[in-house]
Amino acid sequence: MNRRWKMNRIGFVNFWLYDEEEFQFENGRLLLRGQNGSGKSITTQSFIPFILDGDRTPSRLDPFGSSDRRMEYYFLGEEGKEESTGYLYLEFKKEGEESYRTIGIGQRAKRGRPMDFWGFLILDGRRIGCDLWLYRETGSVKIPYDKRDMRQALGEENLFTDSPGEYKKLVNQYIFGFRKLEQYEQFIRLLVKVRAPKLSKEFRPSKVYDILNDSLQTLTDEDLRVMVDAMEKMDEIQESLETLERAFEDVKIIRTEYTRYNQYMLAKKAQAYLDKRRDVRAARTQLEQLTARKQELDTTIRENRQRLAGQDGREKLLLAEREGLLDTDMEDVDRKLTEARRKFQELQEREKEWEQRANDYNSQIFLHEQKLKALQDELAGRREDLQEQKEELADQQEILLWEEHGNAVRLLEQEQTGETGRIAESLAEYGKQLNECRKVIRLYGEAMRQYDEAASRLEELVRRRTELEKIREESLEQLEYCREDWIDAVYEMEKKAAVWRPERFVLQEAEKKVEEYQSLSDAGEIQELLRQDYERQRQELLDRRRETQYQYGEKAEQLNQLTEELSQVKRQEELEPERDEQTKRTREALRAAGIQAIPFYKTVEFSPQLGESDCARLEAQLQRMGLLDALVAAREDFPRIRKECPEFLDSLILTEQEGGAPFPWLTVNEELPDGIRREVSRILNSIDLKMTVDGDGKTADHADGSEKGFPFGVTVSQDGSFRQGVLVGKASKDGEAEFVGQLARRRKKERQIRRLEELIRETEDILRRLEEELGRLDTELKTLEQEYRGIPDFSALNEALQDLQKCSLELELAERNAAEQEKKEREAAQRKDTCYQQMLRQCRPFPYGRTEEEYEEAADALEEYGRIWQNCRELLAQIDRNRESIADQEDRIGREEENLDHASTEKQRCTVEKGGCEVQIRQYEEYLNRPEIRERAIRLEQLNRELAGIREDCEQLRIETAKLSDRVELLEKEEPDRKEALVQMIGEETVLRRCFEEELSLKLLMSRESDTLEVCAEKAVKLLRDSDKNREASELLQSLFQVFQRHNGSLASYGTALEECFGTAQGEPEDSAEKLSVSVLRKRVLVVSVWNGKKVYLEEFYQILKNAIDETRLLIQEKDRELFEDILSQTISQQLTDRIAESRKWVADMSKLMREMDTSMGLSFSLEWKPKKAQNDAELDVVELEQILLRDRELLTGEDIEKAASHFRSKIRTEKMMLQENGGVINYMDLVRDAMDYRGWFDFQMYYRRGEEPRKPLTNAAFNRFSGGEKAMAMYVPLFAAVNAQYKKAERSDHPRIIALDEAFAGVDDKNISSMFELVHKLDFDYIMNSQALWGCYDTVDGLRIAELQRPMNSQIVTVIRYTWNGHERILDEQ
Repeated sequence: MNRRWKMNRIGFVNFWLYDEEEFQFENGRLLLRGQNGSGKSITTQSFIPFILDGDRTPSRLDPFGSSDRRMEYYFLGEEGKEESTGYLYLEFKKEGEESYRTIGIGQRAKRGRPMDFWGFLILDGRRIGCDLWLYRETGSVKIPYDKRDMRQALGEENLFTDSPGEYKKLVNQYIFGFRKLEQYEQFIRLLVKVRAPKLSKEFRPSKVYDILNDSLQTLTDEDLRVMVDAMEKMDEIQESLETLERAFEDVKIIRTEYTRYNQYMLAKKAQAYLDKRRDVRAARTQLEQLTARKQELDTTIRENRQRLAGQDGREKLLLAEREGLLDTDMEDVDRKLTEARRKFQELQEREKEWEQRANDYNSQIFLHEQKLKALQDELAGRREDLQEQKEELADQQEILLWEEHGNAVRLLEQEQTGETGRIAESLAEYGKQLNECRKVIRLYGEAMRQYDEAASRLEELVRRRTELEKIREESLEQLEYCREDWIDAVYEMEKKAAVWRPERFVLQEAEKKVEEYQSLSDAGEIQELLRQDYERQRQELLDRRRETQYQYGEKAEQLNQLTEELSQVKRQEELEPERDEQTKRTREALRAAGIQAIPFYKTVEFSPQLGESDCARLEAQLQRMGLLDALVAAREDFPRIRKECPEFLDSLILTEQEGGAPFPWLTVNEELPDGIRREVSRILNSIDLKMTVDGDGKTADHADGSEKGFPFGVTVSQDGSFRQGVLVGKASKDGEAEFVGQLARRRKKERQIRRLEELIRETEDILRRLEEELGRLDTELKTLEQEYRGIPDFSALNEALQDLQKCSLELELAERNAAEQEKKEREAAQRKDTCYQQMLRQCRPFPYGRTEEEYEEAADALEEYGRIWQNCRELLAQIDRNRESIADQEDRIGREEENLDHASTEKQRCTVEKGGCEVQIRQYEEYLNRPEIRERAIRLEQLNRELAGIREDCEQLRIETAKLSDRVELLEKEEPDRKEALVQMIGEETVLRRCFEEELSLKLLMSRESDTLEVCAEKAVKLLRDSDKNREASELLQSLFQVFQRHNGSLASYGTALEECFGTAQGEPEDSAEKLSVSVLRKRVLVVSVWNGKKVYLEEFYQILKNAIDETRLLIQEKDRELFEDILSQTISQQLTDRIAESRKWVADMSKLMREMDTSMGLSFSLEWKPKKAQNDAELDVVELEQILLRDRELLTGEDIEKAASHFRSKIRTEKMMLQENGGVINYMDLVRDAMDYRGWFDFQMYYRRGEEPRKPLTNAAFNRFSGGEKAMAMYVPLFAAVNAQYKKAERSDHPRIIALDEAFAGVDDKNISSMFELVHKLDFDYIMNSQALWGCYDTVDGLRIAELQRPMNSQIVTVIRYTWNGHERILDEQ
């Protein structure tokens, strides 16, 4: 045997009036009993279903379905507490084991705020109150754990969640094990329905069907979302189609009137043309006929006159003969014979007439006798029908319980019709009262529904507000985290940055601004702050780079100069002293003039005895004196220099006198030309060498130079002193001489080259260092930029801030919505209470339960009673009419017999008179038949006839001849006028033909093709409507204009307008009246529109719109087809068939259990779920629809898809039309949900059987005939079977089997209650029940824990007295 979980304990902590309370179960069974207000229902409803799914919807917490009390009430009360935290828990124990599993819910209520929720499952075996507590004790005070404390107390091995939805999933997963959450939700809904109080007293089979139907699982809105979206898109296309259709309808209306106008214009022009053409032909023919007729008349006149003369002669001859034969007696007898024959004929006809009348009267008497017999038979049948109707009234009276029924039966028995109207009026009045009751019950139900919706909506809004408050707190925390993350990231980056070194106050200011970050503008300020600091650092690097770049440029230029200088030095044979530009130009001019002038330093050499220092010093002295680079020229070239070089700007050494001894330190370069060599010798001789200098700067020997022959000569001293004329000084030079002497100059060049090369190397080294510095600075700039760009952005902060702002707005809206909804909920509660009181007042006089079903049943019975009563009234009226008809037939038979006697008398009289006439006729004929009389009579009769004919003929000839003569005279006068009129009509015909041709060219109604113009005109004339034949063109135009004005609204966007055409035609008549007539006939308007920028006429526009509508309709059809193909081929079809199959199995399991159940009353029940028939031709029978839905997609035919599409389309259309008729707002989700609600495709039908009798349908009437116990059994058996079948869907083999009953088995006697408990135990249900009087101590109950709740009036304390029933006796537990 499989051991399963059973309810073992339920407990409360700080809930309602329970500080800490628990209730033990006995083998999974608990009965709560107590008076109203003791808390037994609150205790029950708090666990079933709330502890199973955490749904706090008010209507689910109240077994009566009221939404008056919310969960907050059980924590805070109506007033007093502002905040409270409490717990409920349900402990399960596995049979035969010490294994425990507990589910529980904690809640925190705060007045004016949404409730907080958390749920938990204890799976590790710990038990509440034993080794796990829900509160902490502080002295004598027990403080319930809050959410965080509870989570910590549970540990990691147990389950915890703060989501009711997640809690529901966990309970299903670990306790029940339904494969789908929807199945678990369906099971919970059924438990709520079964929990309803006083089930056996107030329910009927139809209500059981409603409970079973509501317990079926429907498709969710998410399942239907794709279909709804598709329908909404189709609705957009439909709106476009409707716009086109409105335009098309207006175009059709205008087109109809326009066609009528076009038909009129075309027909009138055609008619005018044809009329004129016919007039021309007729005139021509008439003219021709006039001439021919005149000739014919002349001939006829002559012939008539000749005939008249012949007839006059003939008449005279016959008159003469007649006079000879005439006799007075014979003429009188002939007249009397004629009169007698006439009278005989008349009497013979009257005799036949009276004989026919007599026969007719006999026939009528026979027919009336037959009708009398039929009426008597019909009267008997009516009375039998009346008796049957009376019995049917009695059947309906069993349900209706109408107090006037006895009077109605009395009237039927007495066959009185006078009072039946009063009964009908009473029925109508009773029906009005019933309808008023049904109306107020419906109003109460609607108010109840609205209140539930308002309460549920309020609960949802409050829950949403709580969620938003929590989200807002999380958003605030997230914003703070983002601020801290940003600050930490910036400081961390500053530590790790290679280049970026913001000033400390910048980071501190940024940190401050981030801490105060509230908007995007704050981000801009922080970014600007960091950007300025970045620009500062970047500018510093740029300044350093520009300085380095400048140095690099200078050194590069210096290197170029050194390189160029080195190149020049290498190119020069010898180095020359530095010279200014004037000196260079002068020397170039001398060379150009062919004058040889050599710098002094090239003309001499140092004496060998001089040391290097002496040589260097002497060169310095010569340089200071200006002699070193001065030119030396031959004396004879001096005049040429003055003459050929007038712009001479240079130094030239000139000695006027021959000097003394040669200067010993210098010698003349022997390679010089002679003239220059001589001049150099003169110069050397002019230099005096002194070895010492006196104290005032003069040389000791010939300080004035007078010994050389000129004052102020050139003197040099060994210490570096010198004198050059008035110039005295001293010079010194480190190193060697550079210019004097070829060797010195070579050394100078070599030294210069070495120096320049060294400088170049140094400069290149510096350039390399500067280039490296530039590269480093560039790198630092890039790194700085990268590091700056790497500063954390504000996206996370902005996102967190946006989330916070969005949440704040949503919270503000949620609070506003919650406040508004709370007001609506109060208003809905007030309306509900008002409707309830109104329902009580209205329904008090009636003997029915306060349910809409009973009143509907009574209304149906009343309607049927009224129909039957109407039949009875008709039968009574027919009986009265039958009686009247019988009397009438008897009266008619008497009258017909009297008529028969009169007809026989008249016939006899006619026979007698006819015999007298026969005698007279024989006498007159005998006289006239005498031979001598007969021949004369015959001839006389012939003459009279001939004379009469001649006289008539002559009179006709005279009249005709006179008329013919007058006619000839008229024709002679008429002939000229006709000829003139013919010419004028031919001209008019030409104009009208042109008018018709141009109208025909418009091709508005017809085209000419190969037909002649006259044939086209004849066809056009036939287009004119009879109603328009006498109307004017202006009337048709005005009518068209009015229609256009009324229906142009939807065409304004197409530029539709009336446009005039046709002016004055050529060749129009000169006559003003005729010209005006033709102009009016010719002028017309055209209806034009614009489509895609192109001007189109109405007929083309009509076709364009028609094609657009057809294309749009095809698009809608395609979308519609795709939509319903999706239903058949996608998940919706699968979901539907799955749910139907699951429901069918559920019903089959229920029915099987019901059939096999022994009720101890000899009753057995069964249940069927019958598919409905199609409601109209567009819908399918459910059987056929289900076959299509079950069919494999690949095997679906186009016909299958169309059938299913037509079915669902009809369903949706019907719902949509009902909404539109009731003025409701179209919601496609509601439409689709209703259309796809398979629960409406089937009907539940219960059957019952007594013993071996055949089963019968359990109707409300049959149910009413059951005893109290049988009624209870009829209610509980299917519902318990439904719960049992739901449990079969659970996949856990050890799941508990729970039911709850509020006011269990109320109204059922003890014997039958015992059977009820036996039924519950046979189904192996665990239960929690409550009752006012029930103890549950029956021999069918082998064990039960009983808790009696006692609560004095308005007491805040509930006392619990506990008992145990062991199957034999009730034992008081230790308290």
